[in-house]
Amino acid sequence: MRERQQIIEIAGNKIKPTQKFVLNLIKLAILIPPFMMLAKVDSWMFILPLVFVLGGYFILLRPFSLYFASQYIDKAIRDFKRQQEN
Repeated sequence: MRERQQIIEIAGNKIKPTQKFVLNLIKLAILIPPFMMLAKVDSWMFILPLVFVLGGYFILLRPFSLYFASQYIDKAIRDFKRQQEN
């Protein structure tokens, strides 16, 4: 599992700046509306929607990150194996 995480991290580091910019715009478009709604809640009840927003962040945005990194997985695996040999 740890090796898989390292390979995904290597692939994520290979994402081009323009793709990272698009990915960050997608994240903002998904995250801003729920946080705007949370800002209007005055009571302690904001904790429940906050939990859903944070859960949704990982459920919705992780696949976008993996999609952008997927085209670099083969290179990342080769780099990871090369690092393991050294």
